[in-house]
This record gives sequence, structure tokens and C-alpha cells, in this order.
Amino acid sequence: MSRAAVGRGDAAAQGTDEAAAGARGDALAQGIAALRRAAAGEPLADRAAHRDPLDGASVDVLVIGGGITGAGVALDAAARGLRVALVEQGDFASGTSSRSSKMIHGGFRYLQTGDVALVRESLRERHRLQRNAPHLVGLLPFMIPLFLKGGLINPRLSRALGAALWSYQFAGAWRLGRRHRRLDAAAAQAHMPALETGRIGGAYLFHDLRADDARLTLAVLASAAERGARVLNHARCRTVSAYTQGGRTAEIETDGGRLTLRAAVVVNATGVWAGRFLQEAGLPGRTQLAPAKGAHLVLPAALLGNDVAVSLPVPGDRRTVSVVRQGPFCFVGSTDSHEPADVDAPGVGERDVDYVLRALNHHLHRPVERAALTGGWAGFRPLLADGGAAGRSADLSRRHRIAREAEGLVTVTGGKLTTYREMAEGTVDLVCDLLGRRRACPTRDLKLFGHGPGAGRAGAAATDEGERLGRRYGNRAETLRRLVAQHPALGERLTPLDDTRLVEVAWGLHAEMARDLGDALLRRTRVGTYDGRALLADADRIGGRVLGWSGWEAARAQQALDGLKAVLRRELGVLADDLPTPPGPVPAPATA
Repeated sequence: MSRAAVGRGDAAAQGTDEAAAGARGDALAQGIAALRRAAAGEPLADRAAHRDPLDGASVDVLVIGGGITGAGVALDAAARGLRVALVEQGDFASGTSSRSSKMIHGGFRYLQTGDVALVRESLRERHRLQRNAPHLVGLLPFMIPLFLKGGLINPRLSRALGAALWSYQFAGAWRLGRRHRRLDAAAAQAHMPALETGRIGGAYLFHDLRADDARLTLAVLASAAERGARVLNHARCRTVSAYTQGGRTAEIETDGGRLTLRAAVVVNATGVWAGRFLQEAGLPGRTQLAPAKGAHLVLPAALLGNDVAVSLPVPGDRRTVSVVRQGPFCFVGSTDSHEPADVDAPGVGERDVDYVLRALNHHLHRPVERAALTGGWAGFRPLLADGGAAGRSADLSRRHRIAREAEGLVTVTGGKLTTYREMAEGTVDLVCDLLGRRRACPTRDLKLFGHGPGAGRAGAAATDEGERLGRRYGNRAETLRRLVAQHPALGERLTPLDDTRLVEVAWGLHAEMARDLGDALLRRTRVGTYDGRALLADADRIGGRVLGWSGWEAARAQQALDGLKAVLRRELGVLADDLPTPPGPVPAPATA
């Protein structure tokens, strides 16, 4: 199907939807119209405006991969004035970049391996990200308990931990303006009442940062789009030609059709799929990865009562798991394994559940039962093998690698969420060298989309619903609040425990290029991430409510609902069994 045919199809579908809405003339149709007006002009709202100009276009840089690394490359290149296109075969951030531990951290534990340079780099980038996106990145107090043995704290361990925290401070943690401190047993117990009484002799408290990884990725993509980058999800790069006449030709499959474009440089930013992409495209490549699986489990925060993140040692292992409060939930993880696994299906497995619950319950006076879990997620880290894949994945490098694979072809992989900007800077420096253009990098002080008047601060307490929206949408939060004021039904919660409102999901569909319910409920919002079992158990009713605000025709709506159930079952893995009972009767899906 040609680009023009695809565009005509979109226009016809939109015309049909608008005609149907106008014929009904009800409050719901007016609400959908209000959503569309509010979304008009948002950098990711008009999918066709990103897609259609790509067919037959010539760009300086084609980025393959729409996770945080690819998004960072697209923003850096666009900010330097280059012509940029980005394509992602799934949804933006649907790989590793929505499956992390949600931390913007300096890598305190990397001090144990002596990698001080990596810690300094991470702390430097942590500070920049806090400065450039204060609405998305907030403070995360972190407690490391000191456990009693024979009624005493091991003095050697206590001194070593204190010395390591001072090293962390001197390496750059001081930029937060917070010092670590020693807590007595009572203070430590107060920060997490569920810990077994009598085993805690004290603790150390220090500070890192946190961010919603998927929302951060979307903000970076929106920032790139504001600077002229064309970004497209659900667009798979099928082939890349040999390098001829100063570039390569790529064929992209999307929306039932195909488009082609020329790029002077192709950047492979596909993460754990980097090697596969090169192989399937028939391109050379030398980068070796050892993907490591990590899983997290989610439970109601009331069961643990922690008001800070807590690091707990895993019995019989050298690892720790973190217990992190997230609104009405806590998530615990992660597991760590580089055993052979399917990176395309990172669902939660039995071993993940057993590992995390065993580690957590070892330290609690009242064990958490499996039935209490509300959700979970698993993902793969693109770790550099460096010939050491036979060891523990915890020992593999969190550094990144930028490689010129061939003429007009660059691969960037490895690294971590915190250092995405520096990875992008190095990648675009190389791209500029290949293009023969000297352009200074502006992203060290570039404020991300949503920053500015009206934006919340991610470190602030959510004193009301408006503040919570501000911490997710920045200066767009006022638009969402206004929509709820005009159409109160948009203010309803989707599940009894999760605090996400219907307006957020609808905004994802109309303003943030969510193509289906999975995109909207797992990444534009995180209902499926934190309360996935309740969502799956009540998918017909909840999906019907969302679809009522989509404006989609019935066939597409039903396909989206079926797709949501399949995605949730895959994501939840073994947690999709024995679902909770829905709170009420399940009506047939509604469409606007």
C-alpha cells in the first residue's frame, strides 16, 4: 500500500468516526471532541504527520529503536539541526525502557567492583537529568538495614558500608544536597514496619533519584519531535540496503503498508535486539551482548508500610532486592539471570516469583502471600558480554559501547537508564564525524518536554490529584485537569487500588501516539504494570470504558480489547493465573 493510500485510509476513518460522533450528539461525543481539540498540536498527537513525510524522504540519521537510548539519539541529533527519523517495531519504550527498576541512580553497588569512573559518570548524568526534568525525576530516599547477628551489628560491615557511602558522596552524590546518615533501630523499623522486629540493629539512609522510565522516554521523544524529528512506533525496519551513493535505503513496514527512505547514517539502538537486527538486515556487526533477565513483583503498599526504598539481602545469594514505594503499591526486585531465554516474551516466571518472595519474606514478621500480588514485570538488560557471559549477569558491565559497524552504520548498546543522554551524545558525535559536520551537543542543559510553568516537581508529595498529574505530565497537567472539570467521567479510576484516572488513558490515545490499549495502559499509564491482575480480571469492563473515549469504530475497538487481554497474559506470565474476582458485572464493550 502506498503512502498516499495509507493517508487516504486514515482520513476516511477519521471522517467516519467524526460523522458517527456527530450523529449521536451526546455528552460522550462532545468529550471526545474536546479531547481531540486539546491534543491538537501535541508533538506526538498526529501519527500521519510523522509517518507520511518519511516515504521517499532523505534524512541525515535514521534511528532504529524507540527505547530511551534511541529516543536520546533522536533528540540529540535533532537538537544539533540534523534531519532525523526514528522507527520502533513495537511501541515506544516497550522493551527494556519500560521494565527497569525506575531508578535514576549513581550505581552505589558498582563501588564494590571498583568501577569508580562509571559511578562518577552516572552521578553526573543523574544531576543533569534532575535539572532538566524536575517534573519527571524525583528524590528517592534509600535505606540499607544493618542486621543483627548474635544480638550485635558486625562492626566491620558497618564501617565498610559507611566508608562506601562517603566514597559515593565524594564521587558526586553531594550534588543532591543530601548527606547519608546513620539511623538507630527504632528509626529503621519506623521506615518499614513490616520488617521482623528484633533483627534490625540500625541502618544507613542515603538518597538517589527515581523516574517513570516509560514516561521519561515519551518526554524525550516529544522533545525530539518538537525539534523536527519524525518518530514512529509500530513501524518495523525490514531491510537496510548496502551503502551506496552516500547512504543506505531502509524499508519500513507500518500500518498495513511499506515506505522507504534514505539515510546517510543508520543508528542501531535496538538494545537486546541489536545483534538480531543486524543479522536479519544482512548487516555486519561485532557487538556481543549477554541479555540478563530481571523481574519485579508488585503488591499493595499497605502490606509493608515503607516510606523509603529499602535494600534487603537475598539469603544464600550475594545479591539484594529493593523494596520501592510507588503510590498505593510497592514493587520488589529484581531477579538476575542470563540463562537462555526468549527476549521477545519477558513474562514473569515461577522462578521469578519464588526468588523474590523468598528474599522478601525472609525479612518480614508476616510473610506476603502470592495471592496478594497485584502485578509484576520482567525485562532484559542489554549487558555487554566482554567475553564474560559465563559469569553472573550481576558481574557484567553496565557500561555502553558505541561502534561503527560499517560505512554509514553505527550501533549503540549497553548502558543504563541514568546514562542515556551521555550515550546519545557520544553516538551523535560519531554521526557528525561521519557526516563531516561539527555540531556542539546542546542536551546537557536542554529541558525536556513538559518542563516549565505549571509543571509539578516529582520529588514533591502528592497532596492532591493535580499534584500527582503534574509529576507525570508536567505543564500539560492543567489540560488534563480542565478536561476532567468539563467531563467528570474522565476523573474516574480504572481499578479500585490504582490511582490512574480515565483521562490519562484517553490522553495517551489522543495525544501520545498510543495505537492500542496495551500502549495506553502499560506505558502511557502504568495500570497494567502495577495493577495488571485486576486489569486482566476486569478487562472487558475497563477496556470498554476506555474505548468509549477512543472514538474508534467497533471492529477496531474489539480488536484492541482482544489484544489487551493477550498482552496482559504474556506480561504477567504465571501471575495471570487465579485472577481476583472483578468488583462488579462485566458489560459488553462500549464504543463511542
